[in-house]
Amino acid sequence: MKALLQLSLFLAQGLLVLGTTTTGGPPKCNADNCYRALFPCPSPSAVSVASAFCATITASGTTATNYPTRATNACGLTPDRYISACKCGPTCSYTTTTTTTATATACPSATPSNGGLIYGDFECPSPSPPWTVQILDPSFSLSTTTSNSFTGNRSLRASLTGPSTCSGVCTNARIISPPLPITPNTDYKLTLATFFPNNTNGGTGSTGFIGVQVNGRAGLTIDANDNPGRERWRFTQSPWRSLSTETTAEIRIEWIGPPSFLDTVTFAPVSAYSGSTPPPLGILPGGEFENGLGSSWTQQVPDPGATAGIVTLPIPGQVNPDYRFGSHAWRVVSPQKPNPANQESLVSARLISPTVPVIPGRKYLISFSTYFDAFGIGFVGLTVNNQPIYTRDPGDQGQGGIGWWGPNTVYWTAPENVSSAQLKFEGVMAEAGTMGVDAVVMAEVNPAAVTA
Repeated sequence: MKALLQLSLFLAQGLLVLGTTTTGGPPKCNADNCYRALFPCPSPSAVSVASAFCATITASGTTATNYPTRATNACGLTPDRYISACKCGPTCSYTTTTTTTATATACPSATPSNGGLIYGDFECPSPSPPWTVQILDPSFSLSTTTSNSFTGNRSLRASLTGPSTCSGVCTNARIISPPLPITPNTDYKLTLATFFPNNTNGGTGSTGFIGVQVNGRAGLTIDANDNPGRERWRFTQSPWRSLSTETTAEIRIEWIGPPSFLDTVTFAPVSAYSGSTPPPLGILPGGEFENGLGSSWTQQVPDPGATAGIVTLPIPGQVNPDYRFGSHAWRVVSPQKPNPANQESLVSARLISPTVPVIPGRKYLISFSTYFDAFGIGFVGLTVNNQPIYTRDPGDQGQGGIGWWGPNTVYWTAPENVSSAQLKFEGVMAEAGTMGVDAVVMAEVNPAAVTA
């Protein structure tokens, strides 16, 4: 319920900061949308005018009425909002780092690859370029760190450096991507990894969330207490579809409250994860099936009463309600209760990945979506090199029910002397029904990353 309320708030506001005005006491600093309209950093002239105005509205209790025109839409025509914003003063700090030869030399990988549109692994000492960093709460900071990362050696750390000046629910900081070239009416995938430490007092109560917008449309919030909870990394794949009029996309990631770590941000068309070429993230090609099984994936259907293959799915809305990506997925259907004598160890069909190289002793993320049309029909099992490591059935809490694509996150460590891996997704069917698999990603993660 808490997550639903947060998402409703987020959708309603489009991640605009919600300011509050305190009555019955001295005015408090609220770095809200009124504040940003009054102090449109980094315009020095506008900030100078706003500072002069604030001197008149707060001096000796005098209330000014010469409200700056640029701020009236956000602040209105009553003094309370202006007094609150003026209490903050021109403290916003917008930092935009320009690409230099030195930065490019130090961070040669700070560009997207394999069809990706944005670099967000934060392996450079600064997140910018390509991100624009905006600090809206002077007590909040964003910096890259080697102390905790999901992929690579660095992540982006959001931390409090002192008592927050934020009152109520407001945005502490954000990062903004440059305009990214996109195709209208096309499916895209956003990935990110998040880590929330325990509260400074050792508690685990929610202190806010991270929100994501693409072109101003809010579609994803990640709460500090969402599964799998605090003190461990959470990997998320999020679908997004462009409008018919959109040719560029701007990604905004905002912090509303909690200190945290962010890593592994990618944004790419779903089609870039299809076919036999390396994907934008990870080592496993073709895991989106937009081009069918292609030349790298195969399937086996030991049960003659079952059918399996790549199917076309309905076109999603602008914000998918579940974790299905693109317009194709792998599906197995058993029209009637299977006869175990016709199955292979109760397996009706299996989806088999290409063999990919791995490094012995390294840890790997395996992320994918699953679908079931009814309870009690069986489960999807995952094996790596024919060793079972995971099962998911429609009654599992993480699946979210039936008629729904639910996310799955599994971690596997390559044993000693093992230098390749092959995944198999097996439809173990006990009753008539339909199962599906989609959005398969396999990527190496930092060996020190806490994931369970």
